[in-house]
Amino acid sequence: MEHLTQKQVEDYSQHQLSPAELLSVTDHLGECEACQRRIDAGDAVFLALHAGTLGEDLGTHLTPQQTADYVDKNLSGESLQVVTDHLSGCEQCAFAVEDLRAFRNEIAPSLEREYRPAAVPASTAGSWRERFVSFFRASPLPAFGSAALAVLLLAVMGWLVWRTAPEPGREVAVAPSPSLQPTPVPTESLQPEPPASPVAPPVMAVAQLNDGAGVLSLDEEGKLSGAENLPVAYQNAVKRALTTQRIERSSQLQGLSRPPSSLMSSDNQKQEFSVVEPAGNVLMTNEPTFRWSRLEGATGYVVEVYDDQFKLVASSPQLTNLSWATTLSRGKVYSWQVKAIKDGQEITSPRPPAPQARFRILDQGKANELARAKRAYGSSHLTLALLYAEAGLLKEAEQELRLLRRANPNSEVARTLLRQVQALRR
Repeated sequence: MEHLTQKQVEDYSQHQLSPAELLSVTDHLGECEACQRRIDAGDAVFLALHAGTLGEDLGTHLTPQQTADYVDKNLSGESLQVVTDHLSGCEQCAFAVEDLRAFRNEIAPSLEREYRPAAVPASTAGSWRERFVSFFRASPLPAFGSAALAVLLLAVMGWLVWRTAPEPGREVAVAPSPSLQPTPVPTESLQPEPPASPVAPPVMAVAQLNDGAGVLSLDEEGKLSGAENLPVAYQNAVKRALTTQRIERSSQLQGLSRPPSSLMSSDNQKQEFSVVEPAGNVLMTNEPTFRWSRLEGATGYVVEVYDDQFKLVASSPQLTNLSWATTLSRGKVYSWQVKAIKDGQEITSPRPPAPQARFRILDQGKANELARAKRAYGSSHLTLALLYAEAGLLKEAEQELRLLRRANPNSEVARTLLRQVQALRR
């Protein structure tokens, strides 16, 4: 077997080969361990120089192998959790996963169906995922841009079609018939065949969303696919959201806000400042942080927290900063106020006609359920968004719907659900 020249090795490592030369060298590397070791040695030197010169950590992104396995749903257990956690915080890798999944769903199936011959040698075919990983294994880049990824994948898929197409001029030999005598036709075969049964038209999808590692689809008959791993109650919630395209206001938000009363207003109010958060919402944590705006000239602030019977349950010392945290019991509604001390007087916020700053701490049972759901179904942004919205956690629901919207930029369903949660927060 003839080995690669030094120039080919250098051009391959520096991505200076033409597409035809690159595919030829990739095939050779799949069979020649000696040349592969030369490539790996060159990559190690390049990565060390790259990291030392630019100060980059090239191992902080998903590898091509992890990206392809995640798209093909070949990960499980701890490996799946590691990739899922990484994608939740790495926008660059999340875009790479979505690009690869979209390309696979739209291009790869049609290429297999239209061009693949009846029998393909294992050495030249291989799955799209194997070719993808082999093609990019020498790249020192930590992630792929969507445009470059699409162009390179098209080159790989086009090469597969060329390799698997029948050679020009090849003919299929047809064995001669053992007998030239006409075969008698049974009388029964001359009877007209019964008309074929009409083929039912395909059922169209009324809603389809890329959701984490899968695709959720609801057809005209109300059948939901892509959510088989969810409990029945969660499946029903997803189906209802896709059908109605609505997110209802949670009962947990009841009584947390009220319009200001004009009867309580006063023309002699002193200069006011305002509370910031929490106000009118439900909190996952039972250790809330209270924040308020500054009052010009104030020398200190005191925070007071009351239960739903307006009994004082927590009070801060005099503070000079604009935030304070404490621990409260779960499953209860609280209200709070902050007093600014200025010129020896106390100025309270909120004060009439502003509404009370009320909030609810999520009960322990619901908090445990949401924690389990996030561990088990964390890749399904729609499922988590619906669970958070039902619990009144609108901030968390909006965060999940923003991720769903990013994965489905042209979906009216994702856009509508996000706008509804944003309206509920206001």
